[in-house]
Amino acid sequence: MNVLVDENLPPSFVQRLAAKGVVAAHVAHLGMRGATDPQVWRHAYEHDQIVVTINDRDFIQLAGGVELHPGLVILRGAGELPRDQQWAWVEPAIDHLLETGQDLVNKAVIVTGVNKFNVVELPPP
Repeated sequence: MNVLVDENLPPSFVQRLAAKGVVAAHVAHLGMRGATDPQVWRHAYEHDQIVVTINDRDFIQLAGGVELHPGLVILRGAGELPRDQQWAWVEPAIDHLLETGQDLVNKAVIVTGVNKFNVVELPPP
């Protein structure tokens, strides 16, 4: 799994993901601080990275506009949560993907709470 953590989530996610064996980068570490969502999306696409973000509206729209994409993990409604709570939301979804080996090509994991997530086709068939 290869992940790009969006700027709206903490850079510490990179180390936490690495501890699980996940290759990860944060946009700030790539010199992309302040990059637009389309710029982040393009970088992720070019590097075959799953975007982890709280910005569901823009990234769902971007994913819906292409035939093929590496996938998304969206923390819906987690923007105001403390960083540790954001991690508590995303960690079970990442663990599920690692345990099942599920491919996220043209899919999104929508996370709405701790242990509350669904994998959906994106764009819908």
